[in-house]
Amino acid sequence: MQATSAQLREPQLATAEHHLFERLGKSLLFNVETMLFYEVTPVTRDLMGLLADPAAPGDAADLSGTYPDAEIQAAVGYLVREGFLRPAGTPPPPRLVLRRRRGIRHLELMLTHDCNMRCRYCYGMDAAPGREPGPYLYGSNAKGMSYETAVRGVDFLFEASGPIQDLSVIFFGGEPLLEWATLKRTVAHIREQEKTTGKTVDISLSTNGIQLTPEVVDFLVREKIGCQVSIDGPPAVHDRTRCLPDGSGSYRAILPGIRRLIQARPGRVPARATVSHGALDLAPIADHLLRLGFGSAHLEPNIAADGPLAVTERDIEDLKRQSEGLSRLLVRRVRRNRPFNYTNLVRFIRQTRVVRERLAYYCGAARTYLALSQEGDFYPCHRFVGLPDFRMGGLDAGFDPRLQARILELDVDHRPVCRDCWARYLCGGGCWKHALDMSGGLETPAEHLSCELIRHQIECAMAVNTELNVEDKLILSERYEEATEPYLLADSEEVRHEPSRTGSRHA
Repeated sequence: MQATSAQLREPQLATAEHHLFERLGKSLLFNVETMLFYEVTPVTRDLMGLLADPAAPGDAADLSGTYPDAEIQAAVGYLVREGFLRPAGTPPPPRLVLRRRRGIRHLELMLTHDCNMRCRYCYGMDAAPGREPGPYLYGSNAKGMSYETAVRGVDFLFEASGPIQDLSVIFFGGEPLLEWATLKRTVAHIREQEKTTGKTVDISLSTNGIQLTPEVVDFLVREKIGCQVSIDGPPAVHDRTRCLPDGSGSYRAILPGIRRLIQARPGRVPARATVSHGALDLAPIADHLLRLGFGSAHLEPNIAADGPLAVTERDIEDLKRQSEGLSRLLVRRVRRNRPFNYTNLVRFIRQTRVVRERLAYYCGAARTYLALSQEGDFYPCHRFVGLPDFRMGGLDAGFDPRLQARILELDVDHRPVCRDCWARYLCGGGCWKHALDMSGGLETPAEHLSCELIRHQIECAMAVNTELNVEDKLILSERYEEATEPYLLADSEEVRHEPSRTGSRHA
């Protein structure tokens, strides 16, 4: 298409839904309709910015004083070809109907509410002095899940999954290793069910590390059980938040077990750090976890409705700056053939490097993923256990699908905030529990906390993708697949891989 400065003043062109942004020193343009993004030159950036601005005066699109008409014409032609511009009056393509999947394939067994630590940000009862008790009973001395309940839960999973062949069971708590005997017997039952049904089960657990004895580590390795360790960083940072019952720091108590596990599984142990208000320096945390030998690190902000350690809106810009620094670190390490699996970012590197089916939801909670409480009741995930309004039936009464049906209706095209967000199909709407904590319901996400951080991480991921070659991006994707939580990959087997146009430079 040829366009002169005069023609650009006329309202002849309409813009597709898109996102134009600057990140890591790059100008990037994302097409929400095609799910492709591009690194663009200044003339394309400025032209798109002006044409997309409904408040711009009639001659604002006249860039002839800055760029030659030939460059402007080439940029317009490029934007038309790639679907960013269309003739005015042309209706946009209809939004695709999102696939709202269900089918239980992941089960989280809440083996115990008891815990041998008292983390200051724990959202459960008896978590720490000075905190209001919550409904979750974490840290209490309540009796653990019986073996019979665990077995019934596993049998439910095998039956409810129907034709689905690849399942997962996650042991959670409290500290699940406190129920060691029940855990071992349940694993044996799972393995027997695999032989009987022909299905395969990925087993994993999350631990604070204190109980990683030689016996436990040998068992985890022998049974190929994944193990994520909760650790908040260097001793000073970790001990500030993750305390023993007497109030002292727990770093020295967890270090022997962590070293034992990493030695048994070098480069394959994931770490999860909770980032709290007052300790937002991400780089030292990541560096410490790398030096300990963890294969991946997930740095999750402490997003809660209240509490002195909860991340606030005033922390967001600092966290963004820190996350951008980790993005640059990741690129440097990959170029030195020393990849760092910062899963917050690598998740979106993986999602944005190819054209993918649009995400309707953030995770599989209540749709493909359930948590089973000690009492035998179902909940969307461990964060909801103990909240009566989110109970989804139980082993005795049967699974109650009403909340599942409600969540299925709340895809990103039908939620406030989400339906108008450029990142909705890459994010999926954010954590349901964050939405409940911040807005009082599931409908509205935590816009000024979770949403801001997720959008920024997606921008960083796109910018990083323009820096890496195809092999590097594939390696990072594979590492993420091995390290992430299963509920975030609930729909991964149905992803459609196609060539990407990331990183391309155009006029």
